[in-house]
Amino acid sequence: MLGSRSVLLLHAEGAVRATEAICPHIGGLLADGTLAGSRLTCPEHGAIFDVRNGKVVADPFGVEPPEGAVEAIATYPVRVVAEMIEVDVP
Repeated sequence: MLGSRSVLLLHAEGAVRATEAICPHIGGLLADGTLAGSRLTCPEHGAIFDVRNGKVVADPFGVEPPEGAVEAIATYPVRVVAEMIEVDVP
């Protein structure tokens, strides 16, 4: 939790990434999902997000993005400074 935001930290494709922690579709906890490369799958309905930019890769209802019912997730800039992870949140 950073301020009032729930943020998920991930190590994907050799980089630390930060995204919102809750799926915008039905509120699934993305930390309980599956990460494969840069693709994060929501555990509730299987929506797949690209953690590099937050875009929807696959809609759980078979609708091709950007027409689907699932919105992108927020991503946040990350820096590693002196072995500390810094996340810029608005």
